[in-house]
Amino acid sequence: MGNVWVTNKLGSSEYGRVKQLEILAAMKINFDNDPDALNRAGKVLVPALAAQKPGWDGGSIAVFRPDGTEAPFSPVYGKGIYAPWAASVDGNDNVWISNLSNASAGIVELCGFRTENCPPGMKTGDAISPPGGYVGGGLQMQVDIGIGPAGDVWVTNNWQYYPAALDKVDEAPSTLGGGQGVVVFYGMAKPVRTPLIGPPRQP
Repeated sequence: MGNVWVTNKLGSSEYGRVKQLEILAAMKINFDNDPDALNRAGKVLVPALAAQKPGWDGGSIAVFRPDGTEAPFSPVYGKGIYAPWAASVDGNDNVWISNLSNASAGIVELCGFRTENCPPGMKTGDAISPPGGYVGGGLQMQVDIGIGPAGDVWVTNNWQYYPAALDKVDEAPSTLGGGQGVVVFYGMAKPVRTPLIGPPRQP
């Protein structure tokens, strides 16, 4: 339909703006004797994402219409949106969001612009998923999310225990930095024709 859903990992609030300034400062100032500016920035960004909770101070989704104007209900926040990383659209035009936050964060399904495909009474941007999102299945700190032609929802785990990836930790958790693979929720979404070029279409 030409609408654009943009994930704002640090949200739209003053808290998010302050965190962005802290990240920029970390790239310029060597505060911990680490010569790698990107590593220093990650040490500010990742704990901020992991600590976020759904709500105004959490992550948000900005929504733009085909003419470039922001939709009147944008930004979308709360509704299980912790630190949104990626968005994917299914065959019903509903939008699926992954969270790079913590293990308790689920994936979120939002009502798209074709509201006739949403539960009765819902409007665009409302959460179809439960308040905490869809959880379980080994979800960790998620990055990409995609919908396949069978309606399967594919989610990639980025990290399991992020301090093991960013800092020196005790030996026992030292191998837990990387996420444990891909989680698949079979048949959970409306099938979509892939590759997704143009408006979402059912196979």
